[in-house]
Amino acid sequence: SAARQRASDANRDRAREKRDRAYAEGLAMYPDLIKEPTFRDFICMYIGEGTKRGRHTVSLCNSDPTVVKLAQTWITRFSRNPVSYSIQYHADQSLQELRAFWSDRLSVPPGEIRFQRKSNSNQLTGRIWRSKYGVLDVRCCDTYFKAKLSAWIDLVKADWG
Repeated sequence: SAARQRASDANRDRAREKRDRAYAEGLAMYPDLIKEPTFRDFICMYIGEGTKRGRHTVSLCNSDPTVVKLAQTWITRFSRNPVSYSIQYHADQSLQELRAFWSDRLSVPPGEIRFQRKSNSNQLTGRIWRSKYGVLDVRCCDTYFKAKLSAWIDLVKADWG
């Protein structure tokens, strides 16, 4: 019906206005944040390794513990919602060792780290698995953080010319 369509349009417009305000807030925050030692590093890593699709998810996956810790630091700082962790692993890897490794590195209770088996895991026999501790995804669902992050990405890219 027309009334439902108008309500849906109004909700969509309100959500867009909130995202636009969060983007503007991100622009305003940038001059102070860029002075912090690892902020630009995080944004650059996100440009290369972060999730680009969708308006709601902030997610960065990597196998390097230092990169994952950097992502965790900034994502947990700005997310208003819970942060989740999942490991992509191969069939020949020990789930207990993976969970213990990442739990220790990130100071996260082991039970908060989920597993996601690689779909090609059984097809890699004979291959040496370079990601000894799997690939960890640090993720949150936070539309307003994603809007701010989009502003920060735009500003870093603008610095590049």
